[in-house]
Amino acid sequence: MSMRYQAGIILPGYNPLLVPDAPTIGTATAGINSASVTFTAPANVGGGAITGFTVQAIKTSDSSTTSASGASSPISVTGLASTAYTFKVFATNAYGPSPLSAASNSASPIAVGDAFGGGFFAGQIGVSGVATHNLVVGPVASAQSSSKVYKNANTATAGADSDIDGPQNTVDIVADGNSTVYPAGHFCNDLVIGGFSDWYMPAKNELEVCYYNLKPTTTVNYTLSGINANAVPARASNYTTGTPAQTSATDFRSTGAEDFAAFFYWSSTEGSATAAWLQSFGYGFQSNTTKNYSTYVRAIRRVAV
Repeated sequence: MSMRYQAGIILPGYNPLLVPDAPTIGTATAGINSASVTFTAPANVGGGAITGFTVQAIKTSDSSTTSASGASSPISVTGLASTAYTFKVFATNAYGPSPLSAASNSASPIAVGDAFGGGFFAGQIGVSGVATHNLVVGPVASAQSSSKVYKNANTATAGADSDIDGPQNTVDIVADGNSTVYPAGHFCNDLVIGGFSDWYMPAKNELEVCYYNLKPTTTVNYTLSGINANAVPARASNYTTGTPAQTSATDFRSTGAEDFAAFFYWSSTEGSATAAWLQSFGYGFQSNTTKNYSTYVRAIRRVAV
């Protein structure tokens, strides 16, 4: 009986004379907690058609591996940490796996809190748990103010009622009045940071994602907030006292270089004719209050997935 060799174990079916040659490695491109790896199939497929390819992500720091399979190039490997990896690929046919390809270039996936898009990656938003945009939090030194009102009067704001579309809310706010009328919205809208001018005042559900992923403190969470249909993955339940936990992004922890204040931040989402939604970055409480209340605001931008 022929045998098959894989990962140090000889299994029935392996025939080294009939397996494919190694694929030719291409380029590894880092993504959000992932990397996309290109390769070229071998000309010699051995004794039978190739049934699939497997990419191994090899962590530079300890040589541990994460794998993903697919039918053709490119293949995306997900669930990666924010550290350096190289990548190898092998092909498989009915007689077993090919030798591994050469190693790719080094690539470091992007994780929450990493520099990204003129600011810092804060997570993803989407529909039914499927990501449509990456959220970018602006640098604290230029994109945050500690003392802005949503509006200088507790009156209605036409159109600014979306829980997820912060860009459109901000357009509607700016169209409704100048920076004296809408200090927080204009502050965000008027920024140019890192060559980007599409900063805006985050909508309620966008701001909640920022809290969930970049919570600055170890304070217990308010357990009557947290449901967010636009989070990725979507959340149908409120917070527990310990989830979300303090962020693992060091610069966004309390007293870090980019941390949110453990206080209330304005969203761009109107709650009523006289009030707008706030997000606490101390313990997660979401509420709405009168528009002439003065508190923090921090601009974000979004990048399509």
